[in-house]
Amino acid sequence: MSFGKRIHIRILLLCLFLIFLAFLRFYLYKDESSFSANLYADNEFLLVNKLYTYSEDDLKINGEKYVMSDPRLVNKLKTKFLLSPSTEPYNLESSDVDPSMGQATEVRRVLKDMKNGFFIECGALDGETRSNTLFMERYLDWTGLLIEADPLNVYDMLKKHRKAYVSPSCLSVHPYATVVRFEQNKNMGKISEPDDGEDISKRHVDVQCFPLFTYLLAMNITTVDYFSLDVEGSELQVLQTIPFDQVNIRVSSCMNERSKFEVLP
Repeated sequence: MSFGKRIHIRILLLCLFLIFLAFLRFYLYKDESSFSANLYADNEFLLVNKLYTYSEDDLKINGEKYVMSDPRLVNKLKTKFLLSPSTEPYNLESSDVDPSMGQATEVRRVLKDMKNGFFIECGALDGETRSNTLFMERYLDWTGLLIEADPLNVYDMLKKHRKAYVSPSCLSVHPYATVVRFEQNKNMGKISEPDDGEDISKRHVDVQCFPLFTYLLAMNITTVDYFSLDVEGSELQVLQTIPFDQVNIRVSSCMNERSKFEVLP
């Protein structure tokens, strides 16, 4: 084969390879665009994105200037950070009757299978996995408040259609509202302490936090039948913000330092 023919064959093969790459890129881009379009058309995604976008007006309520009972703080929580219970049928992934790890059983024992109670679950994850309150909601006609800081978990939670209020926020460790850097890590997410530095291998997001009492005022609640608190190390600081002379918490469960729960009547 002559030198000229070999050159022509190589050029032809190169052209065919480039055409193949062009078609491959087209189909990959097409699939990616389709996925992105579907994602951005997702109502829950759009809502969560909006909820975690803070305006200057949203941020004005932070700091010691506004005490936890300040009407302006209460109103901001009620209008921006409190979503009503779903009226749609449950959309749960598992048929497990009680997904908790024993907490719900203990609470039911202490409260003697009480019906129509009110709960607060902080660190609610996706509203189903290891949920300490789902059983009472489904089978004992309870309602309540699910507080979750991680927007990815809130997105999943909204698709479960829980019959409880949802707040895309976190409990403040101070007696006033504040914005924190939150480390996103499924059920191990936590507030990033400034002194510890930020782990660049993990995702982080700014999250608005309110004192527990502010949530109660926003919902006009003075008695909580069950308070489930799991915030990866900040439990004591959260409890210290609660004015127990104005709030009646009948039963609570908290994670201790050994990652075990304690039910406190």
